[in-house]
Amino acid sequence: MERYEVLEELQPGALGTMLVVELKAEESTGKKYVMKQVECIEEKQANKALKEAMDLLKLRHSSICAYKELFVTWDNKISSLFLCLVMQHSGQGDLSSLIKEKRQKSEKITDVVILKFLGQMVDALFYIHKQNIIHRNLKPSNILVTDEASFMLCDFSTEALMSDEMKWKIRVEEKSKSWMAPETLRFSFSEKSDIWSLGCVLLDMMTCFVLNTEEITSLLQDIRQDTSHLEEVLTLMQNGDNSSLPLFSILFMMLHIQPSMRPTAKALTDVPFIRECLTVAGSSLIGLKKSLSLNVIDALLEGGIGSILEFMQAYWDIEEAQAKAVQHLASFLGDKNALPCLLTFTELITSAMKTHIDSLQLQIDGCRLLLEILSQEVAAENLKKAGLIPDLLMIMRNFLHNEQICLSCCGVLWSLVVSGKQNTASIAPRLMWLNAAGNLEYNIDQALLKSAVPATSAVLQEHLQNGMVAETACSALWALSLQGCLAENEYESTTALLLDALRMNPERPVLVKNACQALASLLRLSEISAFRFVMDSKGSGINLIKDAYHFHCDDPEVVENICTLMNEMVQYDDIVLDMVSQKMKELLSEIKSRFPSSMEITTLVDATLLKLQK
Repeated sequence: MERYEVLEELQPGALGTMLVVELKAEESTGKKYVMKQVECIEEKQANKALKEAMDLLKLRHSSICAYKELFVTWDNKISSLFLCLVMQHSGQGDLSSLIKEKRQKSEKITDVVILKFLGQMVDALFYIHKQNIIHRNLKPSNILVTDEASFMLCDFSTEALMSDEMKWKIRVEEKSKSWMAPETLRFSFSEKSDIWSLGCVLLDMMTCFVLNTEEITSLLQDIRQDTSHLEEVLTLMQNGDNSSLPLFSILFMMLHIQPSMRPTAKALTDVPFIRECLTVAGSSLIGLKKSLSLNVIDALLEGGIGSILEFMQAYWDIEEAQAKAVQHLASFLGDKNALPCLLTFTELITSAMKTHIDSLQLQIDGCRLLLEILSQEVAAENLKKAGLIPDLLMIMRNFLHNEQICLSCCGVLWSLVVSGKQNTASIAPRLMWLNAAGNLEYNIDQALLKSAVPATSAVLQEHLQNGMVAETACSALWALSLQGCLAENEYESTTALLLDALRMNPERPVLVKNACQALASLLRLSEISAFRFVMDSKGSGINLIKDAYHFHCDDPEVVENICTLMNEMVQYDDIVLDMVSQKMKELLSEIKSRFPSSMEITTLVDATLLKLQK
C-alpha cells in the first residue's frame, strides 16, 4: 500500500472500498489503477483469500479486467488487516450506470448492444470456467463499459470472502444480492451460479425501459422462488414486438432454480442464438480465430525466449500457436539465460494446457516439457510454488486413459513433492505477497497434496500393466506417503494397490524399490495396512517380497528397500508368525551373507532377525 498514492475514492462495494490509485513518484508511469480493499477478520482468512485469488493474475482476455498485483497489508490507523487487489482502470463507467441512465429515460438498450454484451460475457465465462475460476459476484456494477458496445468483467471474488456470513449480514443490502443465484444465499458457489447472475444482468438490461428500479429488484428476488414471473414480464415487453423472444428463451435456460438444470458456458456456445451473439462479439469460440501467417510462424521459430513468451500470451486462444510454442520452448531448456524465465514457462504451458484441454498432442508435449523443467535442480524449488498441482490433477483426471500423459504427470508430481524436503504441514501460516510476475511466498498446501492421492491411485489402477507408468505412479505415492498425505481410509486400498503393482511388475527395480518404501510407510502407520499385507485376497505380500528378492538379489539398492519393508513387517505379531513359517529368517541370513560390506543392509537385517528370534 505504501507504493501507491490514492487519487480518488469510488463508491464502496458490498464487501470493500474501491480506490483510484497510481504508483508514487519514484515508480510512477502516470498509469491509473483501481484498488479494491477488503477488510479481513483474521490473518488466516486474508491468506486463504489471497491464495484463492492468485489465478486472477494469469487472466488474459479482452473482456476481463487485468489484475496487476494482490497483497495483504496492515492498516495501523484502524488496526485492521486488508486484502488489496490492484486491477486496470478503464476510466469509464460500469453497466449499472448505463442501465440507470436508460431506465430514467425509459429508453431501450439496442438489440445490437445486448447481443454483443451477451456474446462477450459468454466468451469471458467460458474462458474463466475452463480454468476452474468462478466470478462469484457478477452484477452490473462489476461489468465495465469500455466503449459504446464493449464490456469487461471485473471485481472477481473468492470463496473465503463470499462465505463471510457476518460481513454479509452487516454490510450487504438485500438489493445488492438481487443478482445472486438461490443456492449462493446458502454460500454454495459454482460455475452455474455465474450463469444465473448473467441471466439476471441480461434481464435487467432488457427490461430497463419498462420496469423501474423497485420493480426489477422485486422481480429478481421473486424468480428465485418461482421463475414463472418471467412470463409476466415477457407479456409486458412484447406489445406486438417479438424481437425479445430469442433472448427470453435464453433467460429461461439460464434462470432455472436448480443449478443442475442450467447450462454451462460451454453448453451455451452450442446454442444457435448464442452463436449469433458470439459472432457479433467477434469471439474466437465460433471459428473466427486469428490465422497464423508465415511471418508470425517465422517470428516464433526464430525469435528469442522473450518473443516466444509474448507470442504465447498474444495468441493464447489459438491451439496451433500454443502447440508450436510449447514444442519450441523445449529447445531453450539447456540455455542458462532461460533459468529466470522457467516460472513464466511453467505458467504459460499450464495455461495453454487448460485452455486447450481437448488437444491431446498439446497435453502430451506440455506434460513432457513440464517434466523436463522440473528435472533442472535450480528450477524445482521455485516451480513447486507456481500452483502446478491443481492443474496436474485436472489433466490426470481428464486423460486417465492416456499412458504418456499419466507418465509425465506422475513424474512432475513426484518432482514437486520431493523438491520440498520439509513437511509443509509444520509450516506456520504467514502473510503472502503475490504479483503479476508470479512471485509467491508460500509452500505447497498439505490439503492440496492430500488431494493428489486419489488421482495418483487412479493412474496406478488404470495402468498396472504398463511398467513405466506404474513405476512413476508408485514413486509419486511413496513421496506423498512420506509427506503424511494419505488419509486413514486410504491405507488399506493403497496397500492393496501397491501389492498389485509388485505382483504385476516384479522385474522392474525402481518400481520394487518405491513400492517397498511406500508399503513400509503404510505399515509404519497402520495395523490395517499390515493386515491387508498378509491377508490380501490375491496372495500374501510376504510371497511377493520373496519373489522380488529373487528377481533382484544382486542389486543392493533394491535389496536394501526390501529389508526396510521387512523391518517394518516384524512390528506386528501376526506377520512375524507368517514370516517364520515362510522361512524368512533363512532369507535374511542369505541377504546378510551376500552383502557383508553394506552397513545399511546389515543393520536392517540384524534388527529384523532379532525381532524374529524373540
